[in-house]
Amino acid sequence: MDYHTPPKSDTAATEPARWGSSEQDMNPDYEYQENKRDYKHSGPGIASFVIALLTLVCYAITFVYVGAQASSLMNEHNKLIADSAETIMYLGLTMLILVAVNIIGAVTGIIGLTLRRRRKVFAIIGTIINAGFLLLFMLLLSVVLVNAGAS
Repeated sequence: MDYHTPPKSDTAATEPARWGSSEQDMNPDYEYQENKRDYKHSGPGIASFVIALLTLVCYAITFVYVGAQASSLMNEHNKLIADSAETIMYLGLTMLILVAVNIIGAVTGIIGLTLRRRRKVFAIIGTIINAGFLLLFMLLLSVVLVNAGAS
C-alpha cells in the first residue's frame, strides 16, 4: 500500500483544481461568457488624427489662397509684381507653422501607439498622415534648395 496517495474515494473531494481544468469542468451549470476586449481608443491617437485632418484642411486653404493671390500678382507679361513679397512671406510662415503642428501630431501619434490596452487605429492613421506631410515638406524644401542652387 502506498502511503503518499490518498484512497480513491477521497480524491474527488479533496483534489485541488488541475492546471487544465476550468470552471466549466467543475460546474456543469456554467455558461461561457465571452471576454470582450472592449478597449477605448487612445486619446493621443485621436488627437494625432484630428491634427492631421486639421493640417490637411489648412494646407488646402493656404494653397488656394496663395494661388489666388499669385494669379492676381502676375501682369500681362507673366512677370511678378514687386508686391509679391507679402504673399510669399505668408506662404512661408504658414508652411512653417503647419509643419510644426505636423511634428506635434506625429509625436502624439507615436505616444498613442505606445499606450497599452488601447485601440491604435487613430494613432496609426494620424502618425502616417502627419509623417507623410513632413516627408512632403522635406521633399518640397529640397527641391526648392536644389533649384535655388542651380540658378
